[in-house]
Amino acid sequence: MSLAGPVLAQDAGGTPEAAEPPVATTAEIERLPMGEDAADDAPRAYVKEVFQDWQVVCVRVNGDRESCNMQQLLRDSEDNPVSQVSMAPLPPAAAPRAAAVEIATPLETLLSEDLRLGVDTAAPKRYRFSFCTPQACYARFALTAEEVAAFKAGRAAKLTIVPLVAPDQTAEIAMSLSGFTAAYDLVAATLAGQ
Repeated sequence: MSLAGPVLAQDAGGTPEAAEPPVATTAEIERLPMGEDAADDAPRAYVKEVFQDWQVVCVRVNGDRESCNMQQLLRDSEDNPVSQVSMAPLPPAAAPRAAAVEIATPLETLLSEDLRLGVDTAAPKRYRFSFCTPQACYARFALTAEEVAAFKAGRAAKLTIVPLVAPDQTAEIAMSLSGFTAAYDLVAATLAGQ
């Protein structure tokens, strides 16, 4: 079977002319593979539940099993999205690490100044940035059980970064803890049920 374009043949005078292309039979056509939507089998994230300022986002894997984390989009004083935090409890075997955290900040963040995060009036802790993509820079770190308890008991957290264009200044971004405990407990229950 050939699916090529028209074949050129020569007439008796040597002039090229279009020859009839070979025609595929119905049986040959029916054996041609069809394209499949590549996204059909890809896991899709979905919002499982929202608890005030936190949402639980899950991906269904291997049938009914879910992989979930909790997320919050952080906004500046003018309501522009500037950062995102994702958190997920870790299994007990990971102790003393109780939760994994990933915080995305704008590209023009002075990475050498690290990210600072504190709950309520507690002194903030410093966390190093892990990597940058074309969209954002990311700090990935773990929290202890005591730090998770402080988040659960707290009213608000504050994220502090240093802008690259103004290294003598800081940018403070509020992180609400409203709904934190309910979201964390749901994600932890999902992990425990695996």
